[in-house]
Amino acid sequence: MLPLLLSLLSLPTMAELGLPASPISQPGGSQCIEDDCYAVFWNPEKFAGANKVCQQLGGHLMTVRSSVAADVISLLAQGTPEISPPEGRLWIGLQLGQNCSHEQEGRLRGFRWVTGDNSTSYSKWKHSGGGALCGHQCVVVSGDSASGSMELVWEEHSCDLATEGFLCEYNYPGSCKPLNLEPSIVASVTYSTPFGGKGADFQALPLHSHALVVPLGLDLVCKKVEETPRWVKESLGPWDCRVEKGGCSQICRQDSGDPECLCPQGTLSKADLRSCQAEGNSCPHNHCQQHCEVSSKTPSGYICMCHTGYYLGEDGHSCVDVDDCALEPNPCPQKCVNTHGAFKCECNPGFELIDGECVEMVDPCSLFGSKCEHDCLPLEGGTYRCVCKEGFLPIPDQPDRCMLFCNTTACPAKCNPYNADDCKCPEGYILDENQMCSDIDDCAAGECRGGECINLPGSFQCICGPNYKVSKTGQECFQEEITLVEEGSGESSFTQTPDTTTSPPAEGPVHSVVLMGTAISILSIVTVLLAIFCHLRKKQCAAQAALDYKCAGSAKEEVLQQVRTESVPQKL
Repeated sequence: MLPLLLSLLSLPTMAELGLPASPISQPGGSQCIEDDCYAVFWNPEKFAGANKVCQQLGGHLMTVRSSVAADVISLLAQGTPEISPPEGRLWIGLQLGQNCSHEQEGRLRGFRWVTGDNSTSYSKWKHSGGGALCGHQCVVVSGDSASGSMELVWEEHSCDLATEGFLCEYNYPGSCKPLNLEPSIVASVTYSTPFGGKGADFQALPLHSHALVVPLGLDLVCKKVEETPRWVKESLGPWDCRVEKGGCSQICRQDSGDPECLCPQGTLSKADLRSCQAEGNSCPHNHCQQHCEVSSKTPSGYICMCHTGYYLGEDGHSCVDVDDCALEPNPCPQKCVNTHGAFKCECNPGFELIDGECVEMVDPCSLFGSKCEHDCLPLEGGTYRCVCKEGFLPIPDQPDRCMLFCNTTACPAKCNPYNADDCKCPEGYILDENQMCSDIDDCAAGECRGGECINLPGSFQCICGPNYKVSKTGQECFQEEITLVEEGSGESSFTQTPDTTTSPPAEGPVHSVVLMGTAISILSIVTVLLAIFCHLRKKQCAAQAALDYKCAGSAKEEVLQQVRTESVPQKL
């Protein structure tokens, strides 16, 4: 029996699909045998608390009445690679009342199951006994490490002991076998049970369990159909024929792509379009608006049926949409919109629909708005955007920060209302005496060396001529040097390198520093020439004073004549 269980039992860990999660905890492992299911919970609990968890999920602490149940406990306690259970003690549903009990009182030694009886064909006490037991005692299963076999044995403890976990048992009125898949289909199945057990391998699935076939996206439910548990789909008609024959009671055909259930000759399809029934009075062709089912209880031999969300009209043949929004109580918390055969819920502005409830939307600015330097603008989807005040723009690499901005040649400065001297201007502007920010003419300041400068509000643009490029700073142009390289093929190639020594083109504008240097040089040359000119002029005037008698008076002429006479040698 144990090898068979080892091949069938599993401890699932995949997320449960189709059923709400347990409000208490999730099983650490589970398995079902026919209509009984078992689960282990690795939660420290006292006996009463553990039994309460089991009851809230529709069960009770586990009863171990046979070696089969003991084998189940052994496997559940082993855990899986995904779940590493702690080594310790697990509560089972065996307890002793306040009265004393003696060993000779049968296999259970006076203990009783939480179900109220003491019937069993199996027991595995750790000790052989030794006198009376009194007080509120309960039973755990634990590994008998002393014997070296790690066999699970029963041991009495105070019911107020918080053990490492407990075992629950659930009993159901029916179960489905795992889905039958054709070998040709490559798909996995995930099961989820009403008590929270989940996984891919089960020996049996209790009623109301779900099976999700991946990747078909097919969700099936275990329900009773004519007192027989079967996998069914909520909507009418068959599903993929490779899974449980598409739900067809007879033949499933899928030649054209869409599955179809076929009934043998002499039978008719039932309203679910999957089952067949003996042919009696047949349904008139298209006499019912939606579905027709043969019935011997009516004079016509048939009855008309409608889809969910519709009701049969007074004529007995047409189907009328149910106005779900007119029902009391209203199915929606705020706004209800009726649709054909169904309805949808909507919420008022400022609310969003979450799990069927309209919840007030959280203002993202109240959570993240403090990051914005100026204002915060809430957007759809719970997001936000930082907004700058007039005269400011977001900083490109810091959208939550703002910088001053002016797109004209002059803008009012941003001044402190309590301090007139505390004023700020955008970058590229200068503050004047009237608390105005005036654009700085970057071109007049000599920006864009070697190129054409275009002044812009708060900045400038440098435009370079042919064979020139703008530097990375955008403040000057440099020439591309073309170097010819002879290659072995006889062809010439060229490379372009920046020329840092070549002068800019003559037709381009000259930098202000060059102009200033040239002006100083010219002024120096003119000054030197004027000094030389004045010196020569003085010297010329002195010579004329000595030689040009027209320029002298009578006294000066006598002196001059005397000098000339003395300078002539006397003749002998």
